[in-house]
Amino acid sequence: MRVILAVLTFVLANLANSAVAAPAPDIVGKSVVVTWTENRQLQRADGSVNVASSNDLRIYISSAGRPFVRGSSAVGRFSASSEQVGGSGTTNSGGMRVVSIDGHTIVLQAIIYGNWGRNLRVEIAPGGSSCSAQMLVAKESGSAPKAFRSAMSGMQTEVHAVTVSGVSCTVQQGNVFAN
Repeated sequence: MRVILAVLTFVLANLANSAVAAPAPDIVGKSVVVTWTENRQLQRADGSVNVASSNDLRIYISSAGRPFVRGSSAVGRFSASSEQVGGSGTTNSGGMRVVSIDGHTIVLQAIIYGNWGRNLRVEIAPGGSSCSAQMLVAKESGSAPKAFRSAMSGMQTEVHAVTVSGVSCTVQQGNVFAN
């Protein structure tokens, strides 16, 4: 079990350090916004709970082809966000996040909630006027839930199940962070 997580971490680290392919010229200077709902079954000190979070991922592709990323998540009155400049950074739950751009394709891979993985693939239409997004979230095969401190509630939390729904994507002209 630990070997699989170690291999996944090694692969993600190597992706972050490898040469990043260039974005297509028609998506440079544009922003992509991906939203989704995540339903999680959690175990905390106050018991087992099911929560639905609203999630927002914003990626600006600079003139140098470098991604600027902000990920936000909200559950009721709690919220958390994380930012990164360049190909690698950290998620809200403290895991590694790698973003790569190749032509009209943006791929985000992340380790979340201790032993879960997220794979987001965004395809931007030629000309950069629209996009589509697909997301896969899965737990390390055969592993038990791992406890981590929630960035939103501050509580020690284990994630037992995750489902994703309502994944949508839009492209905006310019830097979404400039406002």
